[in-house]
Amino acid sequence: MRMLQAKNSAKTSVLGIIIACICIIVYMGVLVYVIIGLNTNMNQRRLVAEQEFYDIADLASSVGLLHFMDETFNDIILNALKRSVALEGLIISGPNGEAGFEKEPGRALTWVNNSPRFRQRFDFSRQQLYQQLRIHGLRNVNIQAVAGAFDYTEITKILKKALLPVIISLLLAFFTLLMSSAGRKQGAATKQKEKKAAEPVKETPRQSTGSYSERGRVVREENTEKRLTEELRRSAAAGQDLSFIAMEFKPAIDDSSYARIAADTARFFSSRDFICEKGERGISVICPGLNLDAGFLNAGEFHTRLIGKYPSLLKSKTDLCIGLSARSGRPVDAERLMFEAEEALERAMMDPISYIVAFKSDPEKYRAFMESRNN
Repeated sequence: MRMLQAKNSAKTSVLGIIIACICIIVYMGVLVYVIIGLNTNMNQRRLVAEQEFYDIADLASSVGLLHFMDETFNDIILNALKRSVALEGLIISGPNGEAGFEKEPGRALTWVNNSPRFRQRFDFSRQQLYQQLRIHGLRNVNIQAVAGAFDYTEITKILKKALLPVIISLLLAFFTLLMSSAGRKQGAATKQKEKKAAEPVKETPRQSTGSYSERGRVVREENTEKRLTEELRRSAAAGQDLSFIAMEFKPAIDDSSYARIAADTARFFSSRDFICEKGERGISVICPGLNLDAGFLNAGEFHTRLIGKYPSLLKSKTDLCIGLSARSGRPVDAERLMFEAEEALERAMMDPISYIVAFKSDPEKYRAFMESRNN
């Protein structure tokens, strides 16, 4: 009996050591995962803040030509700040003094001798967001901003994902402790609980979050056809047209520039939900409510904006090529519309002069195509 109890005690001790090692490995893995996730989150937040700052700086320069520091100017800048995601406060200084703007009153700014100053908060980023505005007739006009350091929605997702393995490890350790305690009293009960502890823990399969892509913070490329199908159904039900735009950059684009351009695209075309990644150098855009002509005009305006904003990256107009197609009242599916836009893009890429090409459907050819598919 004593030998049996000794063997059971030894088994329990070995099992306890194994479980302890597993728990330590899990805790270390979770810690590394959280650290990497927070660092990635902060870096992405900096990119978003930088892009939003440059956009507001451009807006201030253009509006300031006619309305610098008047009520109209202040309302426009404040509304732009409130629409931003990462920025918390702005200070614009000029020949006649300084003006402060904050998303939430009292959160980002403090006033010293009637002059705005940024508050020092642990949850504010330390990145330098400063630029001199070029406004005709005015000198020493500067804009600076402060941004939040964290995206709390994403951080919550990271912590929720990290919580599951920690809870499983704690439960495993707790049950091991119970079995160890019971083993000192009953050999049979110890053996039963050891078998239960030795059973593998089945991990619940993860559900899709539908989150944006890591590189561009837009719809992932593999979800493009699904999103286009959804918008085609809505457009057909509402009796509206829809355009699909496929664009591609000839020069290589680093991740930082891609993220900024994707953010520009989302702002120009209303929402990130309509912007999709397309390979390493491309972006696709879903344009509900726009026919082919309107889509072509919007594509041209957007092309001009990007060429002007990124001269070091896009040195010629043909460095950015665009192809587009439209539903045009046809019962067309997402696959066909994407194919047509890609065909138009391919022609634009090969043309030395025309950098925007629209695919205009032939009703007779399309009808014949559909009949051939049905047969």
